[in-house]
Amino acid sequence: MKRALLATFVAFLALLAQAQPGTDEQLAAQYFQQGDFARAILYYEKLYKQQPTDYYYEQLLRSQLGVPDLEAAQKLVKERMRRNSDDPRYPIDMGHVLELAGEPDKAQKEYDRAFKLMRGDQGSVRMVASAFSGYNKLDLALEAYERGQRNGSDGADYSFEMANLHAMKGDVPRMVQSYMDLVARNEAYLQAVQNALSRHLDFEVADARTEVLRTELLRRIQRDPSKTIFQELLIWMLIQQKDLDAAFVQSKAMDKRLDEGGARLMELARIAEANKDFAVAFKCHDYVIGLGRNDANYFEARKGAVRTRYVQLTEQPEPAPAELAELDQRMAATITDMGLGKHTVELLRERAHLKAYYMEQRDEAIALLEEGIALPMIDNKTKGELKLDLGDVYLLNGDIWEASLLYSQVDLDFKHDVLGHEARLRNAKVSFYAGDFLWAQAQLGVLKASTSKLIANDAMELSLRITDNLAIDSNAVPLSYFARAELLRVQHLYDRALLTLDSIDAEFPMHSLGDDVLYERYRIAMARRQYAEAATYLEKVVELYPIDILVDNALLDLGKLYEGPLHDPEQAKAKYEKLLFEHTGSIFVPEARERYRKLRGDVPDNLPEQKPPPQP
Repeated sequence: MKRALLATFVAFLALLAQAQPGTDEQLAAQYFQQGDFARAILYYEKLYKQQPTDYYYEQLLRSQLGVPDLEAAQKLVKERMRRNSDDPRYPIDMGHVLELAGEPDKAQKEYDRAFKLMRGDQGSVRMVASAFSGYNKLDLALEAYERGQRNGSDGADYSFEMANLHAMKGDVPRMVQSYMDLVARNEAYLQAVQNALSRHLDFEVADARTEVLRTELLRRIQRDPSKTIFQELLIWMLIQQKDLDAAFVQSKAMDKRLDEGGARLMELARIAEANKDFAVAFKCHDYVIGLGRNDANYFEARKGAVRTRYVQLTEQPEPAPAELAELDQRMAATITDMGLGKHTVELLRERAHLKAYYMEQRDEAIALLEEGIALPMIDNKTKGELKLDLGDVYLLNGDIWEASLLYSQVDLDFKHDVLGHEARLRNAKVSFYAGDFLWAQAQLGVLKASTSKLIANDAMELSLRITDNLAIDSNAVPLSYFARAELLRVQHLYDRALLTLDSIDAEFPMHSLGDDVLYERYRIAMARRQYAEAATYLEKVVELYPIDILVDNALLDLGKLYEGPLHDPEQAKAKYEKLLFEHTGSIFVPEARERYRKLRGDVPDNLPEQKPPPQP
């Protein structure tokens, strides 16, 4: 029994001994982080004696410098140098300690010793440069790389690292020169250089810093026109600056020189359209069409020119009827010339949308969509999308049961697909518009578990609207009024929709539909491009209904309004911030966070670290 107790006690002591270093390390780290360096030294000295690793050495030295105890620091570094006499890092540490002690001449001798100990391989050069950078001695770090570049034994190129150091010093001309030298020697660094330039320069501001880059690129293009990498970089820079007209001129010149068949211009057209620069998008498409090659780019340019005009017109509050008619004719001619098939079915959908929603030619829109559905060569998913479009037009036309039939077909054909879920949601809305709230509720129950977060959220909102507004007194009249108003808004009968919403406010004041009514008024104002009025309705939702389900929607949409058409980025940030901090469970948090960071000017999370890519 005694032997067993003794063995247990010995085992306990062994475990305690093993646990102690971990505890010491935790305490040391805690004191170090708190800035209590004197206490951190007590533990790091003990740990370093037990295990003289690089980490414990560095932490002990930092703690001694933090006190500061320069005498102890010198003693520590000398002892480390005796153990590792050929390691250049420790003379750098000693030089730093001597500088702090007010002995710059002795410090310089230590730095010179570090350079003598530095070998010609990449590992040693980077280690010395990193050690100097750690003490913010950027000129000495640059000298390490320059020596390595001149005398290196493995031919390593340190232009990328030197460019980053020039950037840290604020020396933009030398930074730019180093990056340009790098891509001139190895074009595989292009993406890394673009990422680095995006970090160090603000391309949204035309200042002396960006002018340095533009001047250097133009100089190198003139000096060596055959080196197309610099023209590539110039085009990239112009796109970052949103000077798409100048980017078009440079892209056209490169297309002609390299005989690219318009591929570069098609990409620029997509960028221009995304930035609402329709003039440049048209010029890109017209240039490619003018090449007359009769190839893939030509046909894409034909479709692209029509699509750009479609986007341009449909974003206007009230497009001119003559312009709509001209676009419709151009769409028809393009489909006729290229043939109706899977490559032009998207153009057919856009033409049907134009007729149904802007030209009040709904019967013609229906005929077009039915023609598309009948095409034998299109895939089932495209056919399903056309059926949803057709259902929407029927709904717009007031034929809600025809719309429901089409939605049901797509639901059955794509039961386990997001397309099917979208069809079921639209069908539930049809039941809602018709006043069949219980049937709508039954369909929405399944959609709450949809893999599409937006569909699930919309289903949840509509389901709660039905539940909340029927459960109070079982009076379905206010909800029926609201459903009618929403259908009228979907049918673009805005004045009638507003009159119906007025009836709800007048006949059922203080009803629980208050936030829904405000949101419906917001949607109508947005459809009419009345942005200031739209914002007032959302502000009322946030103010009067701070705990209702629509408040996170309102905050996100307010942020977008202030960020976009109302041009008030500070207000936009405030709305996104309120959503992020007060509605952490909202599905809109990721989008709000991304928009908030962009407005704040944060560096994107996905930018790579400042490291050169591997050698190809």
